Amino acid sequence: MKKTRKIFIVLFLAVLLPALFYSVYEISALDESEEMISQIYQRQLDAILFSINQHVLDVASNWATQIENEISHTQFERIIQANPSIISIIVADTSLSTVTIFPMQQLRYRRSITAQKEMIDRLVRYHAASYRKLEPIIESDSTTIIFFISQSTLQVVGVVISNDRFINDILAKKLIDIAQNDFVVAVGRQSNGSTIFATSSEQGKNFSQQRRLWIFPDHIIKIRLKGTTIQDVAKERFNRNILLIILMDTVLVFGAWFVFRTISREMELIAMKSDFVSNVSHELRTPLSLIRMFAETLEMGRVRTEKKKKEYYTTIVHETDRLTRLINNILNFSRMESDTRRYNFKPTNLNDIVTSVISIYSYQLEQLSFTVKISLDAHLPEIFADEEAIAEALHNVIDNAIKYSREKKFLGIATSSIQNSIMIEIEDHGIGINPEHHSKIFEKFYRVSHGLVHTAKGSGLGLAIVRHIVQSHNGTITIHSEPQHGSKFIITIPLIQPV
Repeated sequence: MKKTRKIFIVLFLAVLLPALFYSVYEISALDESEEMISQIYQRQLDAILFSINQHVLDVASNWATQIENEISHTQFERIIQANPSIISIIVADTSLSTVTIFPMQQLRYRRSITAQKEMIDRLVRYHAASYRKLEPIIESDSTTIIFFISQSTLQVVGVVISNDRFINDILAKKLIDIAQNDFVVAVGRQSNGSTIFATSSEQGKNFSQQRRLWIFPDHIIKIRLKGTTIQDVAKERFNRNILLIILMDTVLVFGAWFVFRTISREMELIAMKSDFVSNVSHELRTPLSLIRMFAETLEMGRVRTEKKKKEYYTTIVHETDRLTRLINNILNFSRMESDTRRYNFKPTNLNDIVTSVISIYSYQLEQLSFTVKISLDAHLPEIFADEEAIAEALHNVIDNAIKYSREKKFLGIATSSIQNSIMIEIEDHGIGINPEHHSKIFEKFYRVSHGLVHTAKGSGLGLAIVRHIVQSHNGTITIHSEPQHGSKFIITIPLIQPV
C-alpha cells in the first residue's frame, strides 16, 4: 500500500502536475494572444471607420471652400447643380438679421438657421481663433444642415444636404473601394435602425465595429469582415486549442493511470509470487518432513505393531500423493501459462472419477472426523473429458474444503445432469468466503487476506488451475459462499465434445 502511494505521488509530481501547470499557462497565453489579435483587429477597423469619417468631412470642407469662393457673387446655382445631394445653401450675417436662401423655393429652412443662435455664437468664437468648424444639425430624417462661418466675409453659411443622396451618390463609392472583397460596410439611420446603403447583401451577422458619422449625427457606419469575423476565427482557434489541450491532458491522465495501474498490478503480482514461493516452500516442507519422520521411525524399528506400521505406511503414501499433487499443480500451471498444456478428451464416466478421488481422501477424512455425503446420479451420461484433468480439478477443490474447515467438518459431493450438461457440486461447512472475493479467488496467486483463511498455507494456484481445466472443457465454475456458512463450488460441463 505504501509503495502504491509512492508511485502515485511520483506520477503526480512528474507527469500530472507539470501537465496541469502547462495547461493553465497555455490557456492563459491563448487567451492573451486571442485578446491581442482581437484588439489589433478592432484598431484596424477603427482606422477604417476614421478614414471614412475623414472622407465625409473632407467632402463637406471642400464644399465649404467652394461656397466661400462664390459667396461674394452669390453664384451658388453651379455648386448645387454639380452636387445633387446639396438641396439648398443658406447665407446670413452673424446677428441673423439678414438671411438669404438659394434657391428661393427652399424658404422652409429659414427657421433652421434663426433658431441656432447659441451654435452660431460658438462658431464665431472658433472663427476668432482662426479655426473653421463645421457644425451639423438634424433637420429631418433625410436632411442635415452643416453650418460654418465664412472666413472672408464673416457670414454664417448653412448647407442643406439630402442624407440619402449624399450616402448613395458620394459616400457609397468610398465604401465600395474600402470594402472590396474583404469587408462588409453599411450605413444606417440610428433613429429607426434602417440601412441606407451596404456594400453586400450579407448583413445577417453582427457587425464588429460601428461609429457615428461626424457630419450626419443620426447616422452610423458599421463594418465587419466578409464571411467569418476575426473574433469568430480567434474564438474558433481558441476553442480548438483548448480542445487539443484537454485531449492532451486526457491522454496524459489516462497514460499516468495506465502506468500506475500496470505498476500496481505488477507489484501486486510480485508480492503474490513472493507469497507463492513462501507458501510452496512451506507446502513442500510439510509432507517431506512427515515422510522423513515416519520413514526414519520405521527404519529404526521403533514401531512394534503391524497396525501402527500400516498407519505409518499409509501416512507416507498419503503425504507422497500430496507432494505429487503439489508438484503437478506447479508443472501444470507452468504449461498453462505457456499455453502448452494439452488435454486428452475421450468418453468419461464422471461418477468413476469422483469415486476414485474420494477413495484417495478416505483415510485423511476419517482421521480428521469429517462427515462425508456422496450423492451420485446413477443415470449420469458420459462426457468427453480428460480424466486426469477433471480429477486434478476435484483434488484442488476438495483440498480447499478440507484445509478451510474448522469445527464443522463436512464434505458433500453430488453429481447430476441438467439439459445438455452435467454438474458436480462440492460443498463444505468451512469458514466461507466473503462475496467481494468471489471473482478474484480464481486468479493466479490470489489468496484471501482474511486472517482465518491466511493461516492455512497454500500456493494460490489451485482454483486458477481448476478454472483453466473447466474452461478447457467448455464448462463453467461458480461459487456460493458466505463467511462462517461454508462454500459450494458448482462445476458445469456440457455433453458436447470440446473442439
